[in-house]
Amino acid sequence: MANEHGRSFFRPQTVETGRHQSYEQAIEGEYAFNIDRGGKPPFETYNGATRELQGIIQACIQDGASLRAHGSLWSLSTVAVTDGRLIDTTALRLAFEVPKDLTNPAYGGDAAKLRFVECGNSVAALNDYLFAAGLSIKGCGSNNGQTIAGALSTGTHGGAYKFGAMQEMVVGLHLVTGPDKHVYLERKSYPIMQPAFAESIGADFIRDDALFNAALVSFGSFGIIHGIMIETRELFLLNAVRFRHPYDATLKAAITACDPTRIPLPAEANAVPRDKPYHFEIFFNPNEGTPPDEAIVLIMYEGAYDPDNYHPPEWNAGEPGLGASGLDIMGAVVGRIPSPLNKLAVPLLNSQVNQEFAPYFKQALIRDLFRGEKTLGKTLACGVGMPVAHAVEAMEIAFKAYKDSNTVLPVILSHRFVKGTQALLGFTRFDTTAIMELDAVNTPETRAFYNRIWNNLDAAGIPFTLHWGKYNDFLTPERVRNRYGDAAVDQWIASRENLLENAAVRQIFNNSFTTRVGLAT
Repeated sequence: MANEHGRSFFRPQTVETGRHQSYEQAIEGEYAFNIDRGGKPPFETYNGATRELQGIIQACIQDGASLRAHGSLWSLSTVAVTDGRLIDTTALRLAFEVPKDLTNPAYGGDAAKLRFVECGNSVAALNDYLFAAGLSIKGCGSNNGQTIAGALSTGTHGGAYKFGAMQEMVVGLHLVTGPDKHVYLERKSYPIMQPAFAESIGADFIRDDALFNAALVSFGSFGIIHGIMIETRELFLLNAVRFRHPYDATLKAAITACDPTRIPLPAEANAVPRDKPYHFEIFFNPNEGTPPDEAIVLIMYEGAYDPDNYHPPEWNAGEPGLGASGLDIMGAVVGRIPSPLNKLAVPLLNSQVNQEFAPYFKQALIRDLFRGEKTLGKTLACGVGMPVAHAVEAMEIAFKAYKDSNTVLPVILSHRFVKGTQALLGFTRFDTTAIMELDAVNTPETRAFYNRIWNNLDAAGIPFTLHWGKYNDFLTPERVRNRYGDAAVDQWIASRENLLENAAVRQIFNNSFTTRVGLAT
């Protein structure tokens, strides 16, 4: 059903399936938007979309239907879906330079590097848009298919351990919080724009650290994120080196200290300047041993970008990208190995994993490294955040859990390292967060393995959080409060009540996920 006066329309639909086939959600249907063809000035188009989003909220209130905006459906949990109606935001992809005269005089950053981007922009589209201006995002997940709003809302993180997860580049949020209310939100401690900017999009202007930190990672529960103000940086090169290293005292010390400079690089990368470490990631294949003799190490150091001498690395679009996560590798491998697996198939499985994790030394931009997930089949991933001091102990617990499971799974275990976040419910909440990634096929045996690890970590007294957008059935209201603290959870809930227009709006933006984990109001 089309909207005669705008771009939005409603299409009936009975089920939504996540990209990785990790869930099927019954729904009434979804709203979507036609692509903007440039018939109006961009800000007029943007403000028109805001009004249509408010109209959608009003319709759902009248019909008693729950509502959720979604992006690329990359989440492996049901955090981003609901049993009512969805909004497909992927056609909302405007992006704007920010007039310097609308920035706050107290802003300490470079106004020329600010960009205001609409929620449906994919990370890939944002990379291309910024590249044309000689700019780059500051951090990225392992791929580029997520929408920018979906990525920040669930805590997509990557391995930029001195920068943080993707939400750390966000300095302003335009939230549609009811049929008659929408706000432009910043931190009071870090003012970016003048009130005139909020006026230009018709929004209430709010500066409040607690409200901003609550809304930053809120998985669609605070209304609809329509626009996002981000800080970018100059283009920079990444010297990316992937190689094998013994799982020894040197590697364990580097993990515990979150210091990749302790690990010697292979000879072909010896000339790489090591004064600006950027990305640190360690992979393990437990089918090579529990623990295995060797780990696969991926380290990236920053370098200067020279546009006259830059050649993007070759990449086969049918294979996982150069910055591939364990989930990408599982997706590539799963179709080549027999099922069900048994111990006779382990050599074949290991050879396929080794092929996908072949060593390399590449020099590339973020835009050309973190791209192109081609995951196929029913895969499942879990991200377990913890203080970096517990990373080695936690991995040893995972090795033992795999050994004790007495089964053969295509599975990759890894650690990525991320600077902690100010977001109240950001799962990268520790000063330096080690994220233990568990990437595998989606089977009952896999889910039992994940549950064994969670319970064993708990029994060992290791504090940990779980990625909101990945498999996290361990979470309960009590466990959420235990991990984030009553003060943070209560502040998040109070901020939601403050920002959403009224109780009716709060109700439509609840879903079964937030109800299950004690965050619905």
